[in-house]
Amino acid sequence: MTASQLAELAGLARLEEGDEDVERLLDRLVRRAPELVPGCAAAALTLDGVEGGETAVVSDPRVERCHAVQFGPGGDGPAREALRHAEPRRVDDVDQEQRWPDYCAAARAEGFVSCLALPLGAERAPAAALNLYAEAPDVFAGAAHDVALLFALQGGVALDNGDLYRRSQEAVNHLHRTLTTRSTIERAKGVLMGRRGISSTEAFDLLRVESQRSHRKLSEVARALLVSADPEDETSDMPWTPVRH
Repeated sequence: MTASQLAELAGLARLEEGDEDVERLLDRLVRRAPELVPGCAAAALTLDGVEGGETAVVSDPRVERCHAVQFGPGGDGPAREALRHAEPRRVDDVDQEQRWPDYCAAARAEGFVSCLALPLGAERAPAAALNLYAEAPDVFAGAAHDVALLFALQGGVALDNGDLYRRSQEAVNHLHRTLTTRSTIERAKGVLMGRRGISSTEAFDLLRVESQRSHRKLSEVARALLVSADPEDETSDMPWTPVRH
């Protein structure tokens, strides 16, 4: 492999723009496999599913037909076993392979002669397997096998990074919603305190009682109060700042 190809392999785990979308991330990994793994003609990523696996993304429609045989009722094959047992499975020549006769016949019909299925080493994301297909025998028995292992390792890290990024985004969005809600309530308390000359605690109690009476969330009651106080007010969703007493 060239130095640039090795650098690309090493950089697979680095998230790119749009990788927060898991389908886009999977598609990126699958598209890169035939380009980086020597002799690889097609690739797929299979995720753990209720029925024993679900092929999420493929680089070639021929792979879908191979996987239909493996993951259909009573089906079996290297991709399914790699996902089920979290262990590599390799077929050097479908014409010589004694295991999985139905799969081997389907692969041969689609022009594939050898294949390699590798579990991805993802810890946070659902179990997944990388499936590589070649149009010649013994493609994954040599250096291509080592490259594929590195690809699977980096792919697993990419899935973990994507999952961590999505969770971080969710946490930030939740925090923003919490601060926005608190801002609305605090500003509504300020309106009541100014109108009635009451304390912060008394203003909050009024909001809480109205929330219970009207069966609305406290934030909804507070927002309605702000709108009634100033119908043109467009700052009810501003970030929270503490009310000074």
